[in-house]
Amino acid sequence: MAFGTPQSGSEWERVAVVIGRSLAFLCMQSTSAKEGTLLQKAELLSGLGLDYADAAQMLGTTEASLKELARVKRKKGGERGRRKKSI
Repeated sequence: MAFGTPQSGSEWERVAVVIGRSLAFLCMQSTSAKEGTLLQKAELLSGLGLDYADAAQMLGTTEASLKELARVKRKKGGERGRRKKSI
């Protein structure tokens, strides 16, 4: 579902999409996530049902940049596979 006007569907479906995106944005603005990083905002919007393309457009960035931020975060946080040093 791209941020632009849906190509198919009834007028009510388009209205529901606009309302859903608006509510997701308002939810983000009413939480502490509005001061968070771009990735935190995108993850919140994604958790509310928006895909990265819609979240990126709302946040003024691209879907590719959000996916790259998420990849870097997973890579930095990924201590999987490493053994802890024994004391």
